[in-house]
Amino acid sequence: MIQKNRQQVFEGRAFKVARVTLQNDEGKEVTREVIEHPGAACVVPMLDKDTVLLIEQWRIGAKRPMWEIPAGTLDPGEDPRACAERELEEETGYKAGKLEHLFTLYPSPGILDEKMHIFLATELTQGQTKFDDDEQITAKPFSFRDLRLQLKANNIKDGKTIAALGYLFTFKPWLGEEAK
Repeated sequence: MIQKNRQQVFEGRAFKVARVTLQNDEGKEVTREVIEHPGAACVVPMLDKDTVLLIEQWRIGAKRPMWEIPAGTLDPGEDPRACAERELEEETGYKAGKLEHLFTLYPSPGILDEKMHIFLATELTQGQTKFDDDEQITAKPFSFRDLRLQLKANNIKDGKTIAALGYLFTFKPWLGEEAK
């Protein structure tokens, strides 16, 4: 596909929307809309080898509160690691002694260009929360066993959180050994 034309049709506080005309290999043109987002950093805070700290906050898109890992939008030019450190402290009150990049994902690439950078935070020390004006956040520790039960019961519905937990359960087998 070759981009032939791009027209911005909306600019909001957190994202833009563009109408893009593409040409396929046969020369046929198609028009699509794409949500343009600066990207985000997301953090799995481990209180210990078997305990993840999740936050609950109301989400406008879901029209309900959701349990999820802390996350936030990248500021212009901001490094994802710096954003992860900032969001972890702002939303949970913890600072990471160790921050490991796990993976990057596109949450909905059919309509959205956002990239989410997922980090694992360990060796946590107490810091200070600093919620945005539109945030009402509750933090709660979950054991790996409880997280598996919550996932199986479909009580955790946030995609980035499901992906991050699935990654930990699959690729970090020494975590949560007590819960197996």
